[in-house]
Amino acid sequence: MTARECADYNLDMITERMSLYDHMRAYRPKKEGDTAFIRGGRRMTFGRLFRETERVAGGLAALGVGKGDVVMLALPTIEQGIVAFYAVSRLGAVASMIHPLMARGEFERAVREQRPKAVFLSDINFKRLGKGLKGVKRVICPYALYGYIGLPRPVAFTPYSGDGGEPAVYMRSGGTSGDAKTVVLSAAAVNALTDNLFATLSDDRFDERDRMLTALPMFHGFGLFVGLHTVICVAAPPVLMPVFRADKAVRAIAKHRVTLMIAVPGMINKLLAEPEFRGEKVRSLRHVYVGGDTVDAELEKRFDERMREAGSDCVLSPGYGLTETGSVCVLSPHKAGGAVLGKPLVNMECLIVDEEGNEVGQGDTGELLLTGNQLMTGYLDDPEATAAAYEEREGKKWLKTGDMFRALPDGSLFFMGRKKRLIKISGVNVFPAEIERTAVELPYVAQCAAIEIREQNKPFIALFVVGKLSEEQIKGLKRHIVNELSKWHEPRWVICVDALPRTQIGKTDHVRLCDEFESYRKKSS
Repeated sequence: MTARECADYNLDMITERMSLYDHMRAYRPKKEGDTAFIRGGRRMTFGRLFRETERVAGGLAALGVGKGDVVMLALPTIEQGIVAFYAVSRLGAVASMIHPLMARGEFERAVREQRPKAVFLSDINFKRLGKGLKGVKRVICPYALYGYIGLPRPVAFTPYSGDGGEPAVYMRSGGTSGDAKTVVLSAAAVNALTDNLFATLSDDRFDERDRMLTALPMFHGFGLFVGLHTVICVAAPPVLMPVFRADKAVRAIAKHRVTLMIAVPGMINKLLAEPEFRGEKVRSLRHVYVGGDTVDAELEKRFDERMREAGSDCVLSPGYGLTETGSVCVLSPHKAGGAVLGKPLVNMECLIVDEEGNEVGQGDTGELLLTGNQLMTGYLDDPEATAAAYEEREGKKWLKTGDMFRALPDGSLFFMGRKKRLIKISGVNVFPAEIERTAVELPYVAQCAAIEIREQNKPFIALFVVGKLSEEQIKGLKRHIVNELSKWHEPRWVICVDALPRTQIGKTDHVRLCDEFESYRKKSS
């Protein structure tokens, strides 16, 4: 590369305690002509990204946005979203990441709670969400064209100066207890994720020759902080997919010679169902990082076979994270297998404790606690929930994840299930994820999901299975679960469905499964 350097930073001074924008520019030298990111047939160079960031930051300053103010980004993963994200950081303001398809009532509640100075909307959702924005400046970003309607001419502004400890990002989360909350993350915590991830993986494995397919949305921590911020830091351009479609993903992989990808298991299933996801079109892939749900053995086997057929050594690397840790905090750099999710990243520590808070022995199941430099500042305007999410141990603050794990002899963490999905039957802890993993060991079970159903206040298990099973296969499935686990794990109902309901980011939607069970029960009665 011969283009002149755009960044003028002392690389020895790089620290997590700086703005997201400064950390991105400083992490590795960027040159004006290098590609920052790609969308379809368009690309934005780093030179233009830096200039546009200054322009949009100046426009926001003209709207009165400054340090500590909130700017909502209710955008899909498009060019304007990335520029606006860094422009907000440039001012020391807070970027509130909003699902662009959020229900209007929920959006208006978020506006009342967060009191933003400005909101970025797309030309797709501004009519629906923009009506209730009284006293809030709207900036409309066309989906198909690059532009900012309603953003005034830029004015001079003072760039952010601080230690990165101030709030930088708001993200909606189910919380460690399952209740919807707004997570507050500092720039230092988000930057620490990037530093920890590459200290674990070795950042010299990633450079401008790589391409990351980023189809997870910006309002999702994995999509924003890993699929965008982290790879832009190392100048490995993300290939943006605002809406995931398996056929378009295959074309993007082939066209841009994509080498890296982040995904949830549902996306991998869709890719494997796509006939074109094979051969030369996918041979460039060398690593796919999977989060949001566990990878079952059947999915892993099918993916491995498809990659070997294509002549690729690409593997699925599982990981684990929460919005409260900026997303990834546990990772396996290599193929781990099933529910083995790896070890904590560098600078993160874990404990597994029982219900009394005592550390359990190796191989025993308990709740995962985490500490380190990626932890959230807290939940917005909710000191009680923030205090409940943490506990102090020997001078360290530990986050109670609400997820159940056991440690393997090599220190890897094996995911048992969500604490809030734990089912107690006759005093026995039954983890739905364990039932699901055992079920898919059978060749005629592809995808499945287990939920708790209560009758006369007694807990039972319903297992939804994709596809059609004979009565004999259902009996064999129940027998296999009892033999491998226990009689308490046996599903009372096995329900065959065409597909499992999914959330916006591809996770199994267990709430909708409960609704589907009620429909099933009414039809059966």
